[in-house]
Amino acid sequence: MIRVNLLGEAKRKKRRAAAPLVAPGAGLMLALLVVLLVAVAGVQWYRYGQLQEQGRQLDLEVARLTAEKAELAQVQAQYETFSRRKELLQARINIIEQLKAQQSGPVILLNTLASSVSATESLWLTGFVKTGTNISVTGMALSMRAVADFITRLKNSNTFRDVNLRETVQETARDSQNFTFTVEAQVEPPTPLPAAGGAA
Repeated sequence: MIRVNLLGEAKRKKRRAAAPLVAPGAGLMLALLVVLLVAVAGVQWYRYGQLQEQGRQLDLEVARLTAEKAELAQVQAQYETFSRRKELLQARINIIEQLKAQQSGPVILLNTLASSVSATESLWLTGFVKTGTNISVTGMALSMRAVADFITRLKNSNTFRDVNLRETVQETARDSQNFTFTVEAQVEPPTPLPAAGGAA
């Protein structure tokens, strides 16, 4: 008796009938797709690394500029402090110079009067009054020429202006002849001193 295994033949047929589900070039396409995805991921990772590095560089630059700004703010504050001190010192210097000029004014005035009197023969002063910029000088002389010389010397000096003979009186004694006189003038204001360090 011969047995035929029909079931085994059917299985073989089924196996043959089941065609492959993947196309012949599908593996290659899949491999190319995987390689492309890996390449894109690599490029993106490289760009991400570059952006991270740029971000670190920018953070360092911001920190450097912030520190530099803080230093400049300190320098500006010191400059403003020194500028205020300079202005205060300049104001003090100007006040001191003004006081020195005011103090030297009477000395110059008296020196001019003294030199004018000593350069004039037979004349001496008996009184001196100063009111503001006006002065009044009284004195005695042995001649009118001495009074005229005295007035000329006052006019030629840089200390007085508008010098005028207000009055003169002749006094005759037994053996001498005297003239009393009054001279009025204005004191020339002193030339202002240039401000020291005016140019900043």
